[in-house]
Amino acid sequence: MSERIRIEEHADVWCRTVVAIRNFDVTPEPVKNPRPPRPARRRPRTAACWDGRSQPTVRVLDKPTAQTLTVSWCDARTGHYGYQTWRVNIARRAGQCVLTGRTIAAGETVYCPRANGTPPGNAGAMIVASGVDI
Repeated sequence: MSERIRIEEHADVWCRTVVAIRNFDVTPEPVKNPRPPRPARRRPRTAACWDGRSQPTVRVLDKPTAQTLTVSWCDARTGHYGYQTWRVNIARRAGQCVLTGRTIAAGETVYCPRANGTPPGNAGAMIVASGVDI
């Protein structure tokens, strides 16, 4: 593409544009002092955890196994999880069941949201196992 094409003064505008692009053979100058690359920002492994102050809409959709529930969770503060898997656990601390409102004592059997990687926004929520009747 080293040969240049001469543009007639009265040529069609589109043809003149195409020829101008073809004649454009300027190589870019190397950047002398590039900025150092920024370190990649990572999301913290701990997300905002549900603390009981909001009123989520919680529905148990299914119980696929004896150890899991499929739950729909919708809350303005912690997010929306349409088909979230919750697993059976032993409550490590006292809390409140998000489904029934019943007080949960440490050591009770509960369902908790399963975390793959970053914990979900509702990671601190629990559903008492005896409150599920599916």
